[in-house]
Amino acid sequence: MPRFLLQFDLPTAPQVLRQLQALSVPLAFPKPLFDYFVVDLPGAMTGPLATLPGELAVRLAALPGVLRVEADKRMGVFPMPVSQELQGILTGGPLGLPNPLNLVGAMALRPDTWPTGESRKVVGADVADADGITGKGVKVAVLDTGSDLSHPQLLGIRGESMIKTQPLEWDENGHGTHVASTVAGAQFSHPQGLLQGVAPGAELIIIKVLGAGIGLGDWSDILAGMQRAAELGAKIISMSLGGDDNADPDASERRVVRQLTERGIICSIAAGNSGPKAGTIGSPGSAIDALTIGAISKTSIADFSSRGPTLLGLTKPDCTAPGVDILSGSTGIIAAYRFIDGLGRFAAISGTSMATPAASGVLALAEELARRRGGTLTTPMVKQALARHYNREPDNNIGYGLITYPILKQYIDAQF
Repeated sequence: MPRFLLQFDLPTAPQVLRQLQALSVPLAFPKPLFDYFVVDLPGAMTGPLATLPGELAVRLAALPGVLRVEADKRMGVFPMPVSQELQGILTGGPLGLPNPLNLVGAMALRPDTWPTGESRKVVGADVADADGITGKGVKVAVLDTGSDLSHPQLLGIRGESMIKTQPLEWDENGHGTHVASTVAGAQFSHPQGLLQGVAPGAELIIIKVLGAGIGLGDWSDILAGMQRAAELGAKIISMSLGGDDNADPDASERRVVRQLTERGIICSIAAGNSGPKAGTIGSPGSAIDALTIGAISKTSIADFSSRGPTLLGLTKPDCTAPGVDILSGSTGIIAAYRFIDGLGRFAAISGTSMATPAASGVLALAEELARRRGGTLTTPMVKQALARHYNREPDNNIGYGLITYPILKQYIDAQF
């Protein structure tokens, strides 16, 4: 059933709700999401309201207190880059079928992985270790495909789901487990190296907003996850997800990221994996108030990392973090797909999705330090810290550059 977001004027919320009830319009969620009622319109088309047939749609747009009506959007995890090694496995045989010889060879080889025990050092987590900073007391909400909460790196973590048809936080995909482990996973000795999250002391809040096995979902479910994260006291909302950008300055993605930022919550959002072409930043990472994260390899910016400008002409991403061949905890489809990484609940995968949790972990470390000094970080402060350190304007490839704990520590030392 097509779903729509009705933006309303906050003082008129009870009046708008009564009118929706009088029209027997089904609510997709029992309460508003920020300043939106989310409704299901039977028989409606999925385009903008202007293209919707029928008296009901016209009446909804004209209701007193309703400011605008916006169609729900399809979002998901960004398509992951496929290495040449795996391309050979998948297409190297006759008629494009898997090549058994390549398969055997791949099982005997190890990819050029970057265990989180090493990649975390690139963003200065080892400096935080020396300072006794682990992200303790800082809540980081991971909005993704859920998580395997029985995973050895995630034991004791809480989780919930915003998807009615998938009410449990289980992660059939593996993407969410990988992301959560990169933020705050416990130490684990893997045959290919030590694994550990950037901020192992942070308090993870796992919110499943994407499902269908392949990591797809609706913007309205993500919106519900963002609201839930705020209700649970998250300081950082980490979102390794998105969809196509749009040129609507009043789109709900931009408005909600702005509202959260104004509350002091930092939205750490993946740039997307559609680079190196310009103008490929996804949404909601295209929001001006987001902290948008690009990916780097061990030597350079990742080719796949999406580049700006956004459709509204904004410079994005804002910064970068390690995102190529990151070896971390996983499960489900991804762990099964990456069998060549040895153990069954781990995977080395690439994407700005992998860079975003590394940045989110850095933010948790810096926030603990700021709180020890009697302060707190905001998104504008993080961007200001990067600008001061790099002493230049951001560009549409890497933003300001690599985000690290020492950079934010230097800013906090001067600020608090």
